[in-house]
Amino acid sequence: MRFLVRLFAVIGLLAVLLVGGLVGLWLMLRPDAKPLPDGLVLSFDFQKSLAEAAPDDPIAGLLSGKQPTLVEVVTAIDRAAADPRVVGLVGTVGDSGGKGFAMTQELRDAIQRFRAAGKFTIAHAETFGELGSGMQGYYLATAFEQVWMQPMGDVSTTGLRAELPFLRGTLDKLNVVPQFEKRYEYKTFAEQYTNSEPSPANKEATESLIGDLFEQWVAGVAAARNLPVEAVRAAVDRAPLLDDEAVEAKLVDKLAYADEALDAAKAKGAKGNDTPVLDLLEYGSAARAEPTSAPPADAPKVALIVGSGPIMRGEGEVDPLSGESTFGAETVAEHFQAAIDDKDVRAILFRVDSPGGSAVASAVVGRMVDRARAAGKPVVISMGPVAASGGYWVSMKADRIVAQPGTITGSIGVVGGKMVTKGLTDWAGLNFVAIERGKNAGMWSSNNGFSPSQTERLNAFMDSTYDAFTRGVADGRKLPVEKVREIAKGRVYTGRQAKEIGLVDALGGYQTALAQVRELIGVAADAKVNLVPFPQPKGPIENLMDLMSGDTRAEAGRAVSALVAADLLAEIRPVIAPLAPYIRARSMDETVLLMPPLLVE
Repeated sequence: MRFLVRLFAVIGLLAVLLVGGLVGLWLMLRPDAKPLPDGLVLSFDFQKSLAEAAPDDPIAGLLSGKQPTLVEVVTAIDRAAADPRVVGLVGTVGDSGGKGFAMTQELRDAIQRFRAAGKFTIAHAETFGELGSGMQGYYLATAFEQVWMQPMGDVSTTGLRAELPFLRGTLDKLNVVPQFEKRYEYKTFAEQYTNSEPSPANKEATESLIGDLFEQWVAGVAAARNLPVEAVRAAVDRAPLLDDEAVEAKLVDKLAYADEALDAAKAKGAKGNDTPVLDLLEYGSAARAEPTSAPPADAPKVALIVGSGPIMRGEGEVDPLSGESTFGAETVAEHFQAAIDDKDVRAILFRVDSPGGSAVASAVVGRMVDRARAAGKPVVISMGPVAASGGYWVSMKADRIVAQPGTITGSIGVVGGKMVTKGLTDWAGLNFVAIERGKNAGMWSSNNGFSPSQTERLNAFMDSTYDAFTRGVADGRKLPVEKVREIAKGRVYTGRQAKEIGLVDALGGYQTALAQVRELIGVAADAKVNLVPFPQPKGPIENLMDLMSGDTRAEAGRAVSALVAADLLAEIRPVIAPLAPYIRARSMDETVLLMPPLLVE
């Protein structure tokens, strides 16, 4: 058996070396990049799922493949807007690609800046929905000058809907008793386990959230399509709209196929049908490699650090089921320390996309924000689709907080507890005999409920954490603690609502956040900055080299396994990803600062 293990380890190592050698040979023999032509038209499939950052773990990098990041796409669009060689952009739209409301707004802003530079834009969709919601896909499409759709497509802009899951009935059937404490009434994360329907506070907050997001959608579509708000509302209430109905309602400009949209885009270029068309990210890579694209030597260096996913203690990980990353506090803290130690870094742009998680882990990252500021390096938060609960904790002490109008934020509160499964195990005939020392030794056991002394300790933890959270917000946001406690209570807000009550400084995305950075470091509003990801993203070759540098057979085996798994997961991930939240286990310390579950369609 030992011989077989060694044999397979050697085979794995040879396979990795062979793959690395072949890729290295290809890199040496490939032709040099050609200069970009004039009259260039760009194309991009905006239906692709976008990551907030490239994974820095080699295995995660191989598993995720080359998934584009939001900042790559936005940067490429902005670069193209200022490039006289680029005349237009044709985008494939329709499906949301799992983007949150705020990410869609970030892309819309970038496309509108591109249009403002005098470039043409055409969006083409096969359909907006087809037996599903087309709200996000159509919302993005309206940022383009023209919206084209394939004949037989439909515009399924049927509205926004929040579905709140409640499992109490199921738990009752299983004889499982949920025991949770919270601070306060709007911190409704545990209601999915403790209730059969939403509490009045839960319903009030969700109504407000969905109502504001819907108003943003209607106003954005109406302005982009030059339609009265009432006409857009009427179209939503009529939807799904058939292809001719969508044209009649002025939601779609033309019915045509994808090849016809591409031909029309080419015709707008100087060379007609011979106009060169290049993928947006390929353009971005080629333009970035040009000597003239390098920032000036005196451009301020700004570190870009991304914290994405549920906040956990330890290192960040990638869930192979969903492809989603975790916000590892240790990993993010290391990135902060590297930026603090880099004498050339003038400021830190911290991108936060997280529904929350561990209070302890959130405090670790919050401490690094304090240390960066103490080192004379301002920290500006750019909130992604979600920056709530623990995601707000890590943001609250920053110099400035920027969010999109549709960012989900706030949820300043705490919840904790456990599931008591004794009824289920008794029914199944499973008996546990406890031998313990210490009055509260069984506090976190699922085989018994909280005793009075344990309940007192849990509530002391709730009060302490909530007090630290609200006082931290008051200190960071320069607000009276009484006002913070009034607007906190675990309530979730949109970015637009959060700005109105002082939890956010400005509305926008990366460009707005960088404007805040420039102001804080005292440079001109149009000064170029050198935005550098911390850590620098690695390509497939670097990931393979990192794995091989471990000098162990196990690392070689992991590399081969990762390459095989990447192909397999690419096929099955779309099927199993929706199940991941239900089958991924989380410990107690990862759920105390989480926003309530919310599925918005």
